[in-house]
Amino acid sequence: MRLIRHPLVGHDLIALVDHIVEVTQGDFAAAARRLDEIDGLLADIAANPQSGVRLGGSLEGWLVRHGEREHRLTIVFRADMLREEIYIALVAFGGQDWMTTGAGRREWGQ
Repeated sequence: MRLIRHPLVGHDLIALVDHIVEVTQGDFAAAARRLDEIDGLLADIAANPQSGVRLGGSLEGWLVRHGEREHRLTIVFRADMLREEIYIALVAFGGQDWMTTGAGRREWGQ
């Protein structure tokens, strides 16, 4: 399965790293660990792209997975099994409002 990231996922990751570095007073290793956890969660999604919590409302047809030890990472995605593609709408961390952000990215890449 090929992962296709929404153009704003890069911004999500930069914001996550900036936040971690700020709250840890410069601990870049902590930020790198979170990025590794994101890579692991993306690998899990690629291995089983139809597994996740199915979303309704404005995110109908999309799935969400929460991961890492405290389930503070969130990835919203949709798999197209015929095309063998997984669309990654967003990566969120902690208490971010991923439902609102995800709704704004819903129509991308369809």
